Amino acid sequence: MNNQKLLKMKTKIKKDWFNRVKSIQELHNDSILWISEINFINDEMRFLEHLLSAKYIDCLSSGLTKKIEISVEKITDEKKVGKALLQLILKQENVLSNLIETNSVTCNKNFLETHKKLEIEIDNYVKKYKRIKKQIFNIIEKVMKKKEQKKLL
Repeated sequence: MNNQKLLKMKTKIKKDWFNRVKSIQELHNDSILWISEINFINDEMRFLEHLLSAKYIDCLSSGLTKKIEISVEKITDEKKVGKALLQLILKQENVLSNLIETNSVTCNKNFLETHKKLEIEIDNYVKKYKRIKKQIFNIIEKVMKKKEQKKLL
């Protein structure tokens, strides 16, 4: 993503939170997006675990055992974080539902602050996962290169 798009996204977020209050629909849409993102990441993590286990023998022979073990631990930890975040999102959605019934969403500062904090946590979770994914891709790339080198010999 280029810097201009990133700047626009950050500006949009700031506008949403600092110049006005998000609508009920926007708050709900945030939750739907977050749930979708976490579920997608969970699917990717399952794939990465499978990829690592399928390449495990190659990794052993290429001396990357420790890196693989660390990556698997990171995935396991991130799965736990993802589950906890899903629970927080669902809890937040229940609170939103109750606030809608009492017509007090936009005046409930506690709910809005919690939503902002959750938004930051989700963003951090996605960023951390992307770093882990990149590390795993680098490991697999090294394994593939070493395997190709062996074929050439």
